[in-house]
Amino acid sequence: MSTAIRQRGISKMMGLALDLEVDESAISRWRNDGSMSLSHAAKISEVLDISLDWLVLGRGEMELHKAPALRVEESDLIRVIRRFQRNLVINLTRLLDEISYEVQ
Repeated sequence: MSTAIRQRGISKMMGLALDLEVDESAISRWRNDGSMSLSHAAKISEVLDISLDWLVLGRGEMELHKAPALRVEESDLIRVIRRFQRNLVINLTRLLDEISYEVQ
């Protein structure tokens, strides 16, 4: 949460507390890894415009919620690639990077 507050340029916790309808001490507790309810996490995610997965579970990226949804063919490709051995995925990634570089 501290990262999101910093990246959003929020310096006054009082204003954030008002937006979240909580006391400043709750924000302080959350910034120090204190527990929060799911409803508070959802509100924080909305107010700070951050990914709820990133905030609650620590996975993905803070801005992931803004990424466009995968198209069906992209999902299909991911399913196929997940069946490959690791070294094949590495080589395929290198090949796609090279193709991408050449196309630009």
